[in-house]
Amino acid sequence: MRLKRPSSLARRVTLAVTGTAAVFLLVISLLAYETFARMEDDLVDEVLSGQIAALRDDLGAGLGVPAILPPRWSEGGRVQAWVLPADRPPPLEGMFSAGPGGREIVRAGRTWHTWVETVPQGLLYVRYDATAHEERVRSFGWILAGGAALALVCAWLLARRLARRVVAPIRAVADRLSAWEGGAFADEAPPGDEALQLIEAFNRIQDRIDRSVAFERQFAANLGHELRTPLAALRSDCEMALLDAGPGTPLEARLARMMVQVDAAASSLAGAAALNSADPDRVRRVDLAQALEQAWFALEPMARARGLALDPRIPPGESRFLDPDALLIVLRNLLRNAIEHAAPATLRVDLDEHGVLVLRDDGPGMAPERLARVREWRAGRADLSAADAPEAGHGLGLGIAQRVCELRGWRLSVDSVHGGPGSGTIFRLDFHSVSGQPDS
Repeated sequence: MRLKRPSSLARRVTLAVTGTAAVFLLVISLLAYETFARMEDDLVDEVLSGQIAALRDDLGAGLGVPAILPPRWSEGGRVQAWVLPADRPPPLEGMFSAGPGGREIVRAGRTWHTWVETVPQGLLYVRYDATAHEERVRSFGWILAGGAALALVCAWLLARRLARRVVAPIRAVADRLSAWEGGAFADEAPPGDEALQLIEAFNRIQDRIDRSVAFERQFAANLGHELRTPLAALRSDCEMALLDAGPGTPLEARLARMMVQVDAAASSLAGAAALNSADPDRVRRVDLAQALEQAWFALEPMARARGLALDPRIPPGESRFLDPDALLIVLRNLLRNAIEHAAPATLRVDLDEHGVLVLRDDGPGMAPERLARVREWRAGRADLSAADAPEAGHGLGLGIAQRVCELRGWRLSVDSVHGGPGSGTIFRLDFHSVSGQPDS
């Protein structure tokens, strides 16, 4: 069975616009034709009534009525009148009605209007040749038909051009997607229908993106699996070395710090896996103060060197049902951002009256244009390092934190005051936005 080729969108638009114009022209033409025909009928009735009134006056004055009235008085000789006794048959058999009144007669392509009236002399018979009026009506109808046909052709040409202009952006997008996809789509796309071509192009691009995302997820999972094994071995070596290190020695502190860094790297790998997982089993009760302490522990040496002090004010026992790995990723990036860009300063972390986690530093703050660039990670921008190297941390670290918050249904916002006694930057982490719910 041969499949019917789908009609193009441009053709359908052309037919729709032309069909609408055709219906409009048909209605207008019919109304104009009917109006003109009624005007001609009214004109015939007016002429016939005037002739009958004049004949009636002449008969009342005792004048005779010739069968054919003078041309000047009788519309060019098209009016004929007879006065016959009532007992005689009417003239021109079949032309007049048996009793008083009027009628319309059409014979051999000609049209007459007749009238019969009782007068003192007998019966008055009047016939008016209305063929010229009917011909004018028919001529007007042909003129209307020709004008409508010409207008319809013009409407079709304009609709065709309009349809091409309307469909052109759809074709351009489909061609661009086809070129992006590699050109294979163009040979297999359904011919004719631009909308189907665009949908097919989007479907192919979506398939390509899905395959790419699946590959990246598989690659990340394999990479995490490969890295967890050497990290576990490194931690075991640190634990063995701690057994040989003397208590309270600098070596013991360094080994303990190394174990913390190894645990942080393992947690980051787990957090990266959490970015691609919506497993509800990952959500559990998390003590916010302990999570902040865990995130700060690995960054404390760098913070001390830069001059950043932490002022934790989260009340003990404050907990939320959250993904702990995702929370640690966000906290580490926010703390690292404060160390790199706010120090020397003090970073205070507490909860406001709405249960929002607030990180407030008293550093120099950010200029308005820099703050605007920092906020660009909300639109997916993470290329700030290309313009200004000192701002690179803002682009990448905050971009990661924002992405984690979006995946977990949290909301991360930033405000800053540059210069003056009240300078500083404030980050607010709201767990209530979508799915994170505080534990009561």
